[in-house]
Amino acid sequence: MVPLPLFKLGSLFLRHISKYGANRIKKQAHDHARFRAFAARYGQMMHQLNMRTSVALLRDPEAERRAREKAEAPTVKTEAQTRREEEGKAKEQQKASPAAATTATATATTKQKTTPRRQPFQNIWTRKFRALPEDKAVDLFADVVGDTFILGVAVALILYEYWRSQQKPDSNKEQIEALGKRLDERDGALREAEARLGAVEEALRALRDAGPKKAVQASLGEAAPT
Repeated sequence: MVPLPLFKLGSLFLRHISKYGANRIKKQAHDHARFRAFAARYGQMMHQLNMRTSVALLRDPEAERRAREKAEAPTVKTEAQTRREEEGKAKEQQKASPAAATTATATATTKQKTTPRRQPFQNIWTRKFRALPEDKAVDLFADVVGDTFILGVAVALILYEYWRSQQKPDSNKEQIEALGKRLDERDGALREAEARLGAVEEALRALRDAGPKKAVQASLGEAAPT
C-alpha cells in the first residue's frame, strides 16, 4: 500500500491558509487607525519607488541627452534675430523722432539681459511624483505585505522540505553501495577460484611429469633379476 503524502498535503493546506492571513492583514490595514497611518506612509514610499523604477526602465538616455543639449544650447540665433528686429524698429523710429529711438534701444538692452531661464533636468531618483490617495496607498502597502506573507510561507515550506529530504537516507545510494559490496564479494570469489584452478593445473602437470619416470623405474626393476 502506497503511503499518503502527508507532508505535501499539509504544505498545500498551509499555503491555502496563508491566503486568509494575507486577507486579514489587508483588512487590518483599513480598520486599524495606527496601522492605517503606517500603511499610508509606506504605501506612498512604495509608490514613489515604483514610479522611479518604471521611469528609469522605460526612459531613453539618448533622447534625454539630445534634449539636455538642446536645452543647454545658447540662444545666439534668437538673440541676433531679436537684435536685428530691434535695430530695424530703432531705425524706423529714429526717422520719426530721436527720443523714440533711445527708448527702443533701452528696451532691446533690457530684453537681452532678462533672457528666460530654462528649467534644469531633474534626477529621476530625486524626483517627486504625484502622491496617491490615502486609500490607494493603504491598498498598495497591504497588497505588498500580503503577497510577501504568502511568499514567505511558501519559501519556508520549500526550505523545510529540502532539509527534510537531506535528512532522509538515500535509497538509491544504499542500493548502489549494496551492489558495490556484492561485486567486491564476487571479485574475491573469482580470485579464489582462479587460485584453486591454478593449483589444480600445477598438480596435473606434476602428475604428468611423474608418470613416465615411474614406468621407466618399474621396467628397470623387472629386468634386474634376470
